[in-house]
Amino acid sequence: MTEQKLISLVIDEIIEHKLSHYRMKNKEYKEINTELTQLGSKVQSVLSELSAGKADIINLYIAKHADLADKDCAFLYAQGAKDCVKLLKRLGVL
Repeated sequence: MTEQKLISLVIDEIIEHKLSHYRMKNKEYKEINTELTQLGSKVQSVLSELSAGKADIINLYIAKHADLADKDCAFLYAQGAKDCVKLLKRLGVL
């Protein structure tokens, strides 16, 4: 395993841990997640009315959108760390 891959795995674990904690504590997140779960059931109902090909296209779109959101999250986490280091250097802390 390359060093970069190992670092990515560590970052992924940190993100998952922090998100899990945030999700348990944040009331607004819980409310939105409940709404999303209810909408998910409705989406599945609508998808069941479509042909298999059309349903597959929508499911693939949703999955790819989620993949992209995961990549955005990882990028923003890493960029936030870099920005923090820059700020600390400018402040003379580092």
